[in-house]
Amino acid sequence: MAYTGPMRRLLPFLLFLGLPVWGQGVEALWARACAQCHGEKAQGVRPYPGLGEAASLFATPEGRRYLVLVVLYGKKGASGLMPGFAQLKDEELAALLNHLLALLKAKGEAFKPEDIKKERGQNLAPDQIKRP
Repeated sequence: MAYTGPMRRLLPFLLFLGLPVWGQGVEALWARACAQCHGEKAQGVRPYPGLGEAASLFATPEGRRYLVLVVLYGKKGASGLMPGFAQLKDEELAALLNHLLALLKAKGEAFKPEDIKKERGQNLAPDQIKRP
């Protein structure tokens, strides 16, 4: 479902509040949490980056931890600040990372909710998240 007009402007606010937005499944979750900046296929939407360079991170424990920290706490980058999505459930964040894994055709194991849960509660600021 494509959102237009006032609904498109409300999506970031609704997501910030943690309110449900229409649609189900990981594609809908990707559309509301990631695609506005990173694109439907992780190709990037100017000025925000594509995520193709993240493919190698799925294959190492350090890279996988970094990806979890980024989705939980955000990241400060050259294009600005990516917000964290700690308000989402562990299952939802694992599903988003697994969707990215599939989009990039990256090598690596699927994320489990437990992978997210063990990194919660650290109260990290986005500028503390450093790529390995």
